[in-house]
Amino acid sequence: MKHLILLILFCGMAATGQENGKAPEIKLTGFSHPESIIYDEGTEYFYVSNMADRTEGDGFISRISRKWKDQEHNWITGLNDPKGLLVKGDRLYVTDVTQLVEMDINSGEILRRIPVEGAESLNDPAMDEEGNIFFSDLAGSSIYKMHDGGEIEEWLSTPDLERPNGLFVTPGFILVAAWGDDQNGNILKVDRTTKEISRISKEGIGNMDGIQPKGNGEYYISDWATGKIYTIDMEGNLKEVISSEKSSGDILYLEDDKKLYLPMNHQNELWIYNMN
Repeated sequence: MKHLILLILFCGMAATGQENGKAPEIKLTGFSHPESIIYDEGTEYFYVSNMADRTEGDGFISRISRKWKDQEHNWITGLNDPKGLLVKGDRLYVTDVTQLVEMDINSGEILRRIPVEGAESLNDPAMDEEGNIFFSDLAGSSIYKMHDGGEIEEWLSTPDLERPNGLFVTPGFILVAAWGDDQNGNILKVDRTTKEISRISKEGIGNMDGIQPKGNGEYYISDWATGKIYTIDMEGNLKEVISSEKSSGDILYLEDDKKLYLPMNHQNELWIYNMN
């Protein structure tokens, strides 16, 4: 009987992604292949990009209130394959294949669809201290930059970017969560002045997707291929903290409430973990 109980417990943990003892505090449903989540303090809403079935025009943005009472899953529609999200003032931006789409964060109106010449598969945007927006092109192994004035340039293009996915901008460098090939993507550091690329991780980790600051010199990073969430510091010290399931995308961490938000692409859900 003792062995039977242990087997049941082990199977239950494996089925729910609790191998390391941490389970989601909340699972929100109603999404369609969610890829990215952000939070805006001004509106007090979360915004989630939904890739849907990758049919032209079926992608959409969801808007969810802080306490989950107000959930508008089809808040902005008519997108193709929306991925990375960014808030800049009263504007919400999303990368949509080869376009950067600008939306009014209050009304939900699509204001502009900005074509990005040469882009193949745009992904995560991140903003610097001057209001410039950097965004990755995974398939093109490139990073683009939209200046505060609106002009767009291909800022860096090289195989050394290892098919960049998630971005995080600091005053001195850009951190890159690289998708890689055959699940060997790394966490990279790109000097913003010299554009020199160096690896932070000591060896390939997986298909790296999201990257978020933890607030103590470490960063949360997600591996889409396995669902594992790690912390990593600038010396490359890596620690697994969550084992969820395959397809954890562009994550969000809110330091104030110590919660980590995982858009689960294949599960069509948003998983929320308490990191206290």
